[in-house]
Amino acid sequence: MRPGSLLWLVLAASCGGAGLGDRCDVSSECGARLQCFDSLCRPLCERAPDCGDGYACTNDGSCIEATGDRGDLCNSEVECKPGLACELSSATEPSAPLTASCVDESSGHPAGASCNADGDCRDHTCAMGRCIDLCTDTRDCGVGMACTHIPRVDEGGNGKMFEGCLQATGSLVWNIPVRGPFDTVPLAVPESAQSVSVSMRVDDPNQKVGAAHVLAPDGATLFDAASDINDDPVRHTPALGQAVLAMPSAPPDELAAGAFAAGMYTLTVRSWSGPFDADHLGTATPVVTAVAKLDSSVILDLHFYFLNLEDHPCAAAFENGMLNANIAANGQVFKNQFVSKLRGDLASVAIGTLTYEDVLDHPDLDGPTLANVNDLLKLGMHSVGINVFFVRSMSPAGVQAFGPNPGPAGLASTAALSLQSGVIISVDSLCYESWEELARLTTHELARYMGLYNNVELDGQVDPILDSDSAPTNLMYFSEAGGGTTLSPGQSNILGRSPVLR
Repeated sequence: MRPGSLLWLVLAASCGGAGLGDRCDVSSECGARLQCFDSLCRPLCERAPDCGDGYACTNDGSCIEATGDRGDLCNSEVECKPGLACELSSATEPSAPLTASCVDESSGHPAGASCNADGDCRDHTCAMGRCIDLCTDTRDCGVGMACTHIPRVDEGGNGKMFEGCLQATGSLVWNIPVRGPFDTVPLAVPESAQSVSVSMRVDDPNQKVGAAHVLAPDGATLFDAASDINDDPVRHTPALGQAVLAMPSAPPDELAAGAFAAGMYTLTVRSWSGPFDADHLGTATPVVTAVAKLDSSVILDLHFYFLNLEDHPCAAAFENGMLNANIAANGQVFKNQFVSKLRGDLASVAIGTLTYEDVLDHPDLDGPTLANVNDLLKLGMHSVGINVFFVRSMSPAGVQAFGPNPGPAGLASTAALSLQSGVIISVDSLCYESWEELARLTTHELARYMGLYNNVELDGQVDPILDSDSAPTNLMYFSEAGGGTTLSPGQSNILGRSPVLR
């Protein structure tokens, strides 16, 4: 070999020519986008789990072994040696900050898995129904998770904040235990939450359920059942059988400081028996479920249900005089006139997946009354998006649509859970209105389900969104006479925060 060729090989080796899987002593021996880890050239890390238990991932993509021993203080899971977990310590004094130390990990669930208590998790930290790894940066967390501030509501945490790995996108759903017909419970709102919805329900449809009082993390009153709901920064009205509380009711920058902030909220949850005043406590224990929207995605899935519409008096408006799931999904009238109008009127959100189903075995619900609309809404089986039921008619005469306001998010009826999930649209409106006008009515109901107020009510009350006017050109005008489709930036902001979006 010529001397020049040998020199070239030496220079190539010194410039990091080793490939993936080659043996190495230092990272400079490995090629681009590789590091020397465990004596082999391996890909640079993006997150700590790429390196394995007991390692951190640095800004430059290198795996660094943890040095934290049993009993050492820590701020993140990646600071503790293999076999150890960074565990939050129980608070000793109300004013003392939370601390954590490296302890032997348990055989519990990993980060992100469902849990009911700290003991269910390998790192002994359960929050919002999920096992949480402590972190200081999103690189400390697994794929699909982000490092965010979370309130500690158990183990004497009193709402003190810690940094933990939480699912980064979508909506997070968890149950809040309630100990009787009247109870005060904590609601954890992480820093990454865009909005929070709390569904409360009881088995007895003759009893009301809801929150009697809501306190912000700083102790300020956000809701009182005895006050005017339009004066509150949360959206809620106790109701028979089921009620939903939604935060915020206006863009956060329009609310008083602390009205929608990360931390521990306190809810007084109860049931009422007739005559439904403060003195008549119900006998039913509320079932409480919280849903937090954790990203800015604005995709709305819609699930269309068609009850028996054969021989309908307004059939002339249907495609070839027929309307069912198959015709709606494959024909032109429903898609081009109704769905297209929905997409235009809901311009601040994107219509995503559409499903079509027939409901032909409930003849008693083909023309529901307001007294039995809940029996129909309980048939909604989709937890993502909103269920939309098309019925022959509704009574009393003049009722064109119905839906909870706001509606539950992230939940669907099952064999064990009867939930009023969705909106109902009467197609007898097509005897005197167009499909586009029916779409405008449907959009109005969808927006109410997602948390918007009517922009003005019959009694003159207006919603709390500052840039929402009382004009009939607004989508949220209380009467069909307006026919409006516009939304203010503030109204669009609230729609985009709805937990029903994915």
